[in-house]
Amino acid sequence: MRRQRMALLLAGLTLSSGLSAAPVVAAPAQPQAGAAASCTAWKWIKITGAQAKYRECYQTVRGTKQVKGDFQLWDLKTDGKSVQAYARTDTDHWHGDTVSWEKFYGWGSTAKPSPVYSSGWHGGDDFELTIELV
Repeated sequence: MRRQRMALLLAGLTLSSGLSAAPVVAAPAQPQAGAAASCTAWKWIKITGAQAKYRECYQTVRGTKQVKGDFQLWDLKTDGKSVQAYARTDTDHWHGDTVSWEKFYGWGSTAKPSPVYSSGWHGGDDFELTIELV
């Protein structure tokens, strides 16, 4: 009986204040961005006079695989050459690449390493880095 009086009281307050008695609808859920990104441990590429460290990171966004690479370059010889890097992201590395992003980088200071570069997220499942002295 007490619940009925309370319900009638609330209904009367709603009608007397001019508010509609529409049900509350929750805001639509935001689409999930996917699992958190995971990255490999840092790996090294060493050649005479230069080196690079890099890591690959992976995530899936709305069912689409994405990859990015972070890397840093070192020029180890004062010989007038600089370390050149070719970085790219792709899919199906072992079965005919489909490249989604590529860029060349260069670093010629032997005093310090380059900043850490990042490819940013691109469609794919592999990050590749190749270095040489030029």
